[in-house]
Amino acid sequence: MVGLDDVVEGVIGGTSWGLGLGIAAGALLLAARGGRPLMKGAVKGYLTLSEKVKEATAEVAEELQDVYAEAKAEYEAQPVVEASPASARPRPRRPRPAPVEEGA
Repeated sequence: MVGLDDVVEGVIGGTSWGLGLGIAAGALLLAARGGRPLMKGAVKGYLTLSEKVKEATAEVAEELQDVYAEAKAEYEAQPVVEASPASARPRPRRPRPAPVEEGA
């Protein structure tokens, strides 16, 4: 028989069988105790939440696509400014200040 330690090790170890086994064991315990309505309610809740998350994700993706398209259009509409040779010349460096000694 698989113990709780095996299930935890499976989940922590990165294998999905441990998680599936834990869910299946919990479902069997609920079903054996007449928990079928509770399990069905949980599945319905999951499906409802899943659908709402999909809708929200689609709305956010559409909004991001709109913002991207607007920003790209504004970027492409900007005139291209060429750098003049004077501005391309590097500026002279400023001298660094002398380090301050501690205790002085």
